[in-house]
Amino acid sequence: MTAQPGLQRQRNWEEGVTATKIERAAPPLEPSGPRAGTSRRDFSRREVLSYVWFGTLTAMTAGTGLAAYKFLYPRKPANVFGGRFHLGPAANLPPAGSEPQKHIEGRFWLANTEEGLRAFYNLCTHSWNGVSIRYYWESVRKRFECPACGSKFSLEGHYIEGPAPRSLDQFVVEIVEGRTVVAQTVLTERSIESPAPFQETEIVVDTGELIQGLSRFESPLRGRYQG
Repeated sequence: MTAQPGLQRQRNWEEGVTATKIERAAPPLEPSGPRAGTSRRDFSRREVLSYVWFGTLTAMTAGTGLAAYKFLYPRKPANVFGGRFHLGPAANLPPAGSEPQKHIEGRFWLANTEEGLRAFYNLCTHSWNGVSIRYYWESVRKRFECPACGSKFSLEGHYIEGPAPRSLDQFVVEIVEGRTVVAQTVLTERSIESPAPFQETEIVVDTGELIQGLSRFESPLRGRYQG
């Protein structure tokens, strides 16, 4: 027995209304796969605090690691080339203008000059195919001379003559009072200023800090030295 046409149309209409209600009531599905997570969502307070705490902890860990690295970083021991040489009280220095003192372990000449205390690196500033030669102190002429290239320098390390491109290189000299550095070698725009030692101080030469000599064209003795 077949259903009446009117009754069949009534059933089809009711089924369509029910299906529409179900579609409207169902929540939208979140995308999955590569597009998952692209929709905007609000962070809870707990999540925000977690991110802040994690960032702070990371920064603290990095800072602690850097401090530990600086503390544990190996330094040159005292009185070894590349480190600091403790030369004792300033009262033991020879008078200003005296002959320079040669320090073999530190590879420098210590000169007490009228311009201050200087520690010259013992290699000539002129090199042969990248190899530098040790100069020496000429007592008769009272100057430094290189046996290889013939360059000459004054007691103050100023260039006099020869193929050397600059005056003598210097290590930093520190005048220490107690545990405080009260004066030290300073490079300015046109000169290298040396500290003046005085009583009750210690002399330290830092062979880890080298200051290149100024150009020979800036030497006050260039072209007018007699001797």
